[in-house]
Amino acid sequence: MLRELTVFLSSSVRPQTSRRAFTLVELLVVISIIAVLVGLLIPAVNAARESARRTKCTNNQYQMAMAAIQHHDSNGYVPGWRNAMACSGTTIFPSWTIPILPFMEQNDVYKAIALNPFAATAPLIEMLVCPSAAIESNTGPLLTYSGNCGSASNARRADGVMLDTTITSGSASGRLGMDDISNGDGTTKTLFLSEESGRTAVLASWNIPIPVSGAFDFVTSSPVPPCFGIYGTSPPTQIINCPTPGAPGALSQPSSSHPGGAVVAFCDGHTGFLQDGISPAVYAQVLSWNHLRSSAMSQINWGAATKFPLSDADLQ
Repeated sequence: MLRELTVFLSSSVRPQTSRRAFTLVELLVVISIIAVLVGLLIPAVNAARESARRTKCTNNQYQMAMAAIQHHDSNGYVPGWRNAMACSGTTIFPSWTIPILPFMEQNDVYKAIALNPFAATAPLIEMLVCPSAAIESNTGPLLTYSGNCGSASNARRADGVMLDTTITSGSASGRLGMDDISNGDGTTKTLFLSEESGRTAVLASWNIPIPVSGAFDFVTSSPVPPCFGIYGTSPPTQIINCPTPGAPGALSQPSSSHPGGAVVAFCDGHTGFLQDGISPAVYAQVLSWNHLRSSAMSQINWGAATKFPLSDADLQ
């Protein structure tokens, strides 16, 4: 009995072998696994962030489109690329962004402009900036969206929806109503707004002054008003997000930092996404509110006559 107790006690106090440390190979394997997991996770996180930014951009355009529609309901016409605004004993000629400010809950900014239209500074309005846009600062009157001015000529009144509203009479009147659009190609098939903030785009300012009168080139004139449309006698190879600096799509057509296309809004207020591969005929037609009366450039040079009428599948 004593012998068995002695054996038990000796085995109980025997020192335990210490735990072996990780080897270098094991550490390298663990680090490799973590690196692979991080590599798989980062694209998913970036995709989720871009999805959130695109959703915000879509909501921005929806809010602006609804503000422009409310402007129409209050004034009887769609705001134009050039508008007359009485300010402190003078008249200024702002583009479409300033007339819709009161309908974007920015009435204080609108009143400040009316009191001092030549103020040197203007505030950043978050709704007017796409969160995906590659911009160098987040202050000042930044604008990354444009309005549909078509071929930028009131002589082609059926092109685009934002005309020169300072022309109030005659066949070239810029006072375009939603009923005109509804009785033409329809508000659901006519573009209203788009992004214009891609790599080769020239960013505009929402408070940009517009010349009082005379011809205006929407690509080469300075300052460039916040409008987009058809420019040139023939379409570039890629219309949306045109990759060639100086080509028609670089300055006057939709572009964005979203992969694959650009967010747009239509005249009924609904939003969509125009793919990079949209055909010139479809693009030219969604710019025009009355395709049967649009310009020869739209009908012939851009091949728009071959796609009338549009189907929902054309815009996918």
